[in-house]
Amino acid sequence: MQAPTRRNDPCPCGSGRRYKECHGSLAPQAGGIEALLQRSLALHQQGRIDEAANGYAQALEREPGNAIATHYLGMVAWHRGDLEGAERMMRASIAADGTIPDFHNNLGLLLRDTRRTGAAIACFARALEVDASWFEAHNNLGLALEAAGRSDDAIGAYRAAIAAQPAFAAAHQNLGRALLARGEFAPGWEHYRWRLLAQGLASTPPDPAAAVLPASLAGRRFVLRAEQGVGDVLFFLRFAPELVERGAQLAFRGDARLHAMLDRTGLFASGFAAENAPGEALEPVWIGDLPWLLEARDPRRFAPALPLAPLPERVDRWRRALEALGPRPWVALTWRAGVASAGPSRTQCKAIEPAQLGRALRGTHGTWLGIQRHPEPGEMARVAAALGARVHDLSHANDDLEDMLALLSIVDEYVGVSNANTHLRAGLGGSMRVLVPHPPEWRWGIEADRSPWFRSMRIQRQSSGGDWSIEPL
Repeated sequence: MQAPTRRNDPCPCGSGRRYKECHGSLAPQAGGIEALLQRSLALHQQGRIDEAANGYAQALEREPGNAIATHYLGMVAWHRGDLEGAERMMRASIAADGTIPDFHNNLGLLLRDTRRTGAAIACFARALEVDASWFEAHNNLGLALEAAGRSDDAIGAYRAAIAAQPAFAAAHQNLGRALLARGEFAPGWEHYRWRLLAQGLASTPPDPAAAVLPASLAGRRFVLRAEQGVGDVLFFLRFAPELVERGAQLAFRGDARLHAMLDRTGLFASGFAAENAPGEALEPVWIGDLPWLLEARDPRRFAPALPLAPLPERVDRWRRALEALGPRPWVALTWRAGVASAGPSRTQCKAIEPAQLGRALRGTHGTWLGIQRHPEPGEMARVAAALGARVHDLSHANDDLEDMLALLSIVDEYVGVSNANTHLRAGLGGSMRVLVPHPPEWRWGIEADRSPWFRSMRIQRQSSGGDWSIEPL
């Protein structure tokens, strides 16, 4: 059994405050309810959801209407996918006790993730009325304001979170993203350095005394360490040529699927190894720090994507395969990337409904190629029905990055959300219609139809209300 939480320990609910200032000050004292709720909250925090739910249910048997037990049973319902039940219980807990700020905050998270942004903003604001110093609520308010297209207000909320808790890494990371999206690169990269702490890749904040790289790197050897996904790795490796031009020697530690194609760039004289392999006598650099280290502040001078060369034999094989499928133009399609949120967390899911994509392209002549990674049952058929043409399922090309690179080198156009294939296409110098959901990733900016990072690609944006306006090819 989990030991009871001490009064000065962090509250198991995850608010970031001491227990005595959170649930310890509010939990009922009689009948052993407090100790039962302590154990249940601790189990919940550990991911032992069923055991926590049993504890909350026992608390309600002893004290019907207990606000804490009701609220966290709502959180359990959310985790299990019962959004209606989750909202009902969360609202009941607020009706029972509206003085607990995380009740309003958690309801705000649920409303935000079910695209009721205005109501979510109101919930976060109410949480801050109860506790104006609660830095996490400021951060969550910023995310909701971004979703509403209120960039200035979002930046203000992130700054308020940092003012309340200067070492709050998530707020620094979010502020960095928001500034980069607006083209404020110098302060954006400074705050973006905090992502390593926010994502658990570092245990301490970035060193404020650290220096950017000098003009000459002669005699220095760096190991570039991968972070995030394959697409992010390819994005940040656009800075590798400048390191070599300044005289550095490079090694790479990251996904083995990239090693051969990166080796063909001729930039990595010190070789390749797995992501966690040691790099003796090499200076370690996380690739996401490269734009800060190289002072990438002027969009007119941004490096293009790292040039990538497909294997000729793979190109020949795919050209024969596509010729057998139909005449040019060959148009590749992707409609989903990232991972959807499953509970009280926010992850980046980029998607357009397959039928909506098909309707937007209907009437355009071409041979259509579905290169969606792991398409769900029926998705290809929905695109095809809305498009009024057959969509050939080439999703298996995602199984081998060399295959995908070769395929993307010969298609005439690519339409889809941004994913790893977008970065492969960029490395080939190819065009693409990039479907950018709202709120956008920072690298696509907030309003233009082009990004300084991807000059050959045309951006088609989703509105803050969820609508798409996709121009025909």
